[in-house]
Amino acid sequence: MARALILSLQPPGGGGVQARRYAKLLPHLPAAGWEFHVVGPDPRLDAVTPEPFPDQERFCHYSRRVSRSQRCAIRRNRRRPGNPLHLWFGLRQLIHRRLERLGRHDPQAHALEGLRVTAMETAARIPFDVVAGICPDFRVLEVALEVAGQLGKPFIAIYDDPFGHREKGSFHPAHPGRQRAVLAAAAGAMFASPLTLERYRAAGLLGDTPARFLPDCFETCEAPPAVPTAATAPCPTLTLFHPGNLGPWRPIEPLLEAVRRWRPEERGGLRILLYGYLYGAAQAAIRSDPQLRQCVQVHAAVSNERSHQLAAAADGLLVLIGPRHTDNLPSKFFEYLPHATPVLVAGPTGNPLQAIVEDLEKGIYCDIESSTAIFEALVELQGRASWFRERHRHNHDAIAAYAAPSVAGAWGAAFDDVLAACPAP
Repeated sequence: MARALILSLQPPGGGGVQARRYAKLLPHLPAAGWEFHVVGPDPRLDAVTPEPFPDQERFCHYSRRVSRSQRCAIRRNRRRPGNPLHLWFGLRQLIHRRLERLGRHDPQAHALEGLRVTAMETAARIPFDVVAGICPDFRVLEVALEVAGQLGKPFIAIYDDPFGHREKGSFHPAHPGRQRAVLAAAAGAMFASPLTLERYRAAGLLGDTPARFLPDCFETCEAPPAVPTAATAPCPTLTLFHPGNLGPWRPIEPLLEAVRRWRPEERGGLRILLYGYLYGAAQAAIRSDPQLRQCVQVHAAVSNERSHQLAAAADGLLVLIGPRHTDNLPSKFFEYLPHATPVLVAGPTGNPLQAIVEDLEKGIYCDIESSTAIFEALVELQGRASWFRERHRHNHDAIAAYAAPSVAGAWGAAFDDVLAACPAP
């Protein structure tokens, strides 16, 4: 059994996207001949909603080097605004932040040093064949490269997100010299998006380093059966479910404009359920418009288990990709693939997810900046929701390619190739 030591600021057991991505993989990697051991900040100190998973204690090695201001921020965000403890931890967060600034304490550097120390302690107990780091944060890659050098092991760079500025149709890498140095020293590189990989190659950052795209996955489980409906029967009330936070980089104004058109055109009922943070301007727009208030509901984030129940019950899953993020493949699309629920993806033109949606016949992809395109996609989904559910049953094998065991096999094969290409010690 080969072993990889992986450094991450969002380790499995936490509640972030990166944490979920690898929590799904870890239990299935031994079947592919690998154990991935992940080092990261302790989710009990650094995650608002820790999400334990099987074999967590076996595969995860946590650092407690989390700054006091961050610990207080996490404990504050675990309470609802207005709760006395929310106010108390907010005050403590402010005090510790000022003390840290006075003492020139860098919370990020403190966390990275925790990764390095914990990685070396873990390597003293368990033999590893390779060392890897996950970006973001890019500095994790630099720390992982340092650890690999100290252990005399090959280094693999994993880019869940690029390091740089993304615009429509273009990418401007940050610190290209540092990135070239890290990738030149890497025995291999893994990317969460094929377009990000292409951009890194086009920017001359990869050089001769072998690189490949590895997608996100879904956990294998018994998905609820689809509700039988006539293939041509439209949904009388179209209910869409969106899990996850929506910041201003994912603007929903065109979606709201499409919603405003719905009732005047007598399309039937429409409900859009948003679970998670929504940026202030969008919240204000919804509150100030009676029509939007009737159709759009904003709820607090829910557990992963509850989100799957909501996805199964909805007529459609809503996935939004920011206009600048042409290369982004949102984890939520893959997370809910086992459900027959069709997907409406609103994103920028040229995003690789469009081809995946169409190949799997899972739903509709439209332009996130066009209210007309979104409205037309809503109309199409209302009329074809049952057709998409029927296609789900017939595309089982294609969808299964994104199941955690299959994707874990691809990770194992990729790491096998890296190891085979490295010179013998």
